[in-house]
Amino acid sequence: MTPIVILDAGHGGSDPGGGNNAQFTEKDMNLQISLYQYNRFLALNIPVAITRTTDVTLTSEDRTALVRNSGARYCISNHINSGGGRGSEVIYSIYGPPTFPQLIQDALAAEGMPNRRIFTRTLPDNPRLDYYFMHRETGSVETVIVEYGFADNALDANKLQQDWRDLAEGVVRAFCTYAKLPYQPPTTPTSTPKPTAAPTLAPTTSPGNGGGNVPDWKQEAVNWLYDQGLLTDEQWRQQPDQPLPLWAQAVILKRLFEKLKT
Repeated sequence: MTPIVILDAGHGGSDPGGGNNAQFTEKDMNLQISLYQYNRFLALNIPVAITRTTDVTLTSEDRTALVRNSGARYCISNHINSGGGRGSEVIYSIYGPPTFPQLIQDALAAEGMPNRRIFTRTLPDNPRLDYYFMHRETGSVETVIVEYGFADNALDANKLQQDWRDLAEGVVRAFCTYAKLPYQPPTTPTSTPKPTAAPTLAPTTSPGNGGGNVPDWKQEAVNWLYDQGLLTDEQWRQQPDQPLPLWAQAVILKRLFEKLKT
């Protein structure tokens, strides 16, 4: 079956990439994230391909040919940044729209990785051509390069080491929203509990429900938020009486606004 999306695990083999630290190497983290997303797309019945599944070396010509000839409409190229900075970056083609990159950044921010920027870049001597070969040489495939954070920033590195699954899932969710494909969260948690997160609160009951389980009308409303992709953190599913933090309310409103625009 022709894939809709192809995943590119950046670097590999003799090319470790630049996003390395004592906790991980970029090529391995890229592959880990890409394989997770590959399996999630399969679980969602979304036709998917991937440029590499092991630690092999791919030249830029090999890599872009795999993407260009895959038949896919979209490509997500996974990377880890370095060089001083904080937060995620998403790079898109000068001929592409910023919609998908913005959805990705919103999703990563919802999972706790702050935004740095989304941007395009041209060749210094030719403003009609993209700077990055993943944009320039992948033909009509709409390619985004996702830099999940900075390996040389301790906050980013720790977030990536602990919660890479959550960040990878955020991109899966963003893609489904952008491509208008059905999305369901994983049936099992995507990562171990975050040691820095606020403790999970026990579900509360509202006055008049006899101290029993959450009333059906409340649970139905909360489940709708998840079904629409407006709420994604599973800890809130059984906590309908707990107030959402301001940032979470803002993310929900932003996602709703994007849905209304499309």
